[in-house]
Amino acid sequence: MKRVLFICNFKPGVGGISGQVEALQRHLVEEGFTADVFSCRGSVLKRLFMPFSLFRKVRQYDLAHIHCCSGWGFLPAVLGVGIAKLAGKRVILTYHGGGGSSFFAKHQRLVKHYLMRTDANIVLSGFLGDVFDKYRIPYSIIPNIIELDETLYRKRLTVKPDFICIRSHEEIYNIPCIFRAFKRVQEKIPHATLTLVGDGSLHDMLVSQASSMGLENVRFTGRVPNREIYDYLDKSDILLSSPTVDNMPVSVLEAMNAGLLVISSKVGGVPYMIENGHTGLLFPSNDDSALAQCMFHALEDIQDTLRIMEAAHHEVKKYSWVHVREPLFTLYQA
Repeated sequence: MKRVLFICNFKPGVGGISGQVEALQRHLVEEGFTADVFSCRGSVLKRLFMPFSLFRKVRQYDLAHIHCCSGWGFLPAVLGVGIAKLAGKRVILTYHGGGGSSFFAKHQRLVKHYLMRTDANIVLSGFLGDVFDKYRIPYSIIPNIIELDETLYRKRLTVKPDFICIRSHEEIYNIPCIFRAFKRVQEKIPHATLTLVGDGSLHDMLVSQASSMGLENVRFTGRVPNREIYDYLDKSDILLSSPTVDNMPVSVLEAMNAGLLVISSKVGGVPYMIENGHTGLLFPSNDDSALAQCMFHALEDIQDTLRIMEAAHHEVKKYSWVHVREPLFTLYQA
């Protein structure tokens, strides 16, 4: 069988790109592959010697599967493509992240230099596919995967005003928009709750802002191990997500898998995941009034919300390994 080396800015147990790599590695091993991960994270000194250690590592494998995104997240492509090709290996690259359009525009020559040297590129949806088309970079669409487990699903019989947000506390995820909308809801429904799962550079500012706005029943959990995410989802009924830039957030798939209603800003690749009014509710970016209206609708029209929850749970099945393995193996074996 094939021997695959994943190359990415890897950190175990944190979700995101690392979570996808962990899931892919686990499935490949179950399929009889040899699969390992080379992390491009580390100090400046470590990264100086990283090309040599990566060259020694990649020679032991048949194929390098690089996972990267914008900014410093493009480092795995810079390191991985050239070194894997130097070692004579087949190279597959998956590009993540909602900021691809601006990153490609600013660094067109850099991006094309590396992405045109791969054997195949993968994007998660038509959203980034449009960006690749603009720069005439070949690609295939293979979405993120999610572990389907019916024991994680809870069919709601009613909808409570228990909201949850699972995003990093960074500017692009625009959590203040959620605070403003939640304030509107709590003025009419004082017992409404909001749980924020995650951490980041804006964490202290967000804690202070929630307090200064007089928000009640707001809980900050900090960073939570990936294996515990479903425990928090089970205690909530509605997931809120308000990014200004996004691609294919796994937290949205996890919420759909667990039976929650997803309310998200209509940005990036999200409309490729959610059909407004059918598998979730979408609102214009940074429009807290529209977000609040979606929240009120979810709580006032219970039957419609339960219908959407059920449709979303059915929709998420297409992100399972059984649907992803064939197109992925086609690229691996080509």
